[in-house]
Amino acid sequence: MNIIFQIDGGLGKSIAATAVCKAIKRQYPADRLIVITGYPEVFEFNPHVFRVYNHNTPYFYRDFIEGQKVRMMVHNPYLATEFINLDSHLIPCWCALFGIPYQGEMPELFMTRAEFDSYAPMFKSDKPIFALQTNGGSPIPGKYAWPRDLPMSVAQKVVAAFNKEYNVVHIRHKDQLAIPGTYPIHAGFRPLAALIWASSKRLFIDSFAQHAAAAVGRPSVVCWVGNAPNQFGYNMHHNILAHPATVQPQLRQAQYNRYNIGGDPLEFPYRSEDEIFDTHKIIEALRGEQPQVQAPPQAQQPLPYQHENAATREKIMTSYNRGGMVAGRLVHLLGKENLSNVKQILDIGSWHLSQSIEFADIFPEARIDAFEPVPASYQLCRHNHSLLDPQRRDRIRVHNTALSDVAGEVPFFAIDPNKKQAVDAGFSSMFPFMKGLNGMTDGKTFEQEEITVKTDTLDNWCAANKITEVDIMWIDVQGAELLVFQGAQRILANTRYILTEVGLKPYYEGHTLKADIDACLAALGFEELKSSFEMNIEGYEANTIYYRPAIAAAPAVQQAEAVA
Repeated sequence: MNIIFQIDGGLGKSIAATAVCKAIKRQYPADRLIVITGYPEVFEFNPHVFRVYNHNTPYFYRDFIEGQKVRMMVHNPYLATEFINLDSHLIPCWCALFGIPYQGEMPELFMTRAEFDSYAPMFKSDKPIFALQTNGGSPIPGKYAWPRDLPMSVAQKVVAAFNKEYNVVHIRHKDQLAIPGTYPIHAGFRPLAALIWASSKRLFIDSFAQHAAAAVGRPSVVCWVGNAPNQFGYNMHHNILAHPATVQPQLRQAQYNRYNIGGDPLEFPYRSEDEIFDTHKIIEALRGEQPQVQAPPQAQQPLPYQHENAATREKIMTSYNRGGMVAGRLVHLLGKENLSNVKQILDIGSWHLSQSIEFADIFPEARIDAFEPVPASYQLCRHNHSLLDPQRRDRIRVHNTALSDVAGEVPFFAIDPNKKQAVDAGFSSMFPFMKGLNGMTDGKTFEQEEITVKTDTLDNWCAANKITEVDIMWIDVQGAELLVFQGAQRILANTRYILTEVGLKPYYEGHTLKADIDACLAALGFEELKSSFEMNIEGYEANTIYYRPAIAAAPAVQQAEAVA
């Protein structure tokens, strides 16, 4: 089923909507989430979103609605009773309108290391960066919109207090008010998000920057005039409210909000701008310690496994924000399972060793065994292994063998590197392509070369190598997953997590499919983590996670007993 989530409004509202996307996919993990927004760049790399489109996209009805089952999510939370009465934050109010339980989801932005590297020259600095946003999106260029903007007198005093220690980078449009002693920056949203992430101090108003700071985990000082933090803000920030009004205007234009956010001068509720904020209070907040990250208002009870190792969580999130493939799967387990004591990992179908290396970075005490049967790919793994530092090199072993349900030698169908680029070697398989289905991605076609490779069962290999327990199996074997599991019945009884591809529709001859994998693993006590299911090749292949609750919970029990 297609879920169509339409977001009307500004950039900040779209950033907040990323939290709602996560909640939607938690509730409907098997459905495709399609986002319509004025700011598609907010949703780049978001694993919860299938597609993102601008408003009024041509052929949208024909492509995603006509003849299909559709779940529409187009309600405007700004018009909800709870929101207007200041009883609910934007995010849980949005979830409630869609009938989805809110479980503390926060905004999320997903950025790659390549992005950070490309944006870095834009804000290279010889001093720590102080990120400043003083003006929102007023409809009148150059206009001071008092219900949200920081008074210029306040902004100038703050800049004077910090610009000797920091390079103050002022986020503003070219037609917005300038502040002496700052470095103006006007760029696209994603470079600005990278700037916010890289900054040391941050002073923002009720606008997109405070939402972006929450999404990248950067506590900030945020000043509020017309709106309230319990509607739009986050507890992770130091929120400073304006002083009570000293004048009572008639507010003829107020309908569902107390003030016109554009800054109607007839609504101004103070005798002067100097009455709005205590500048010293803002400077003290900036000089003080930033508060720790907290859940947004109305968060429900914390998830289990809050005791999981904080260093492991940080490593996963760091790799995740850099676009790491392994971390992109492990985040589904955060808060649900204990990942603090991972010792043995199997990378089955390694190709280039990148996932083994990422595992080694995230779990510094783990041993990783990588399996790659294709000779050219095995040599690539060996080369990448030789480039590692001694500590990681000692913990990763590479084996030139295929894992299956039999031991011996078997035919194997490798992508011919002489006819296609080596990057396509990931489609090598124990099976040949079905006729006409050798072009599963980007319009490319792949040609296979039949070779013979050594194969073994995982049970045999583990017995020979004295491995009795496995924490994580990472499996990418192009349609032969079930064969691997059938040859691993003993070791699977002592395996915690399986992160694997699963076939939905065959494109190899003999391709094993998800229904058979589900049955095989269920018989061994595994359950599928439904929220982790993500399409890989649309209609043909997906990624998912299986876990055995009795095994996965054991480390937490042991830790509780040790504390007792």
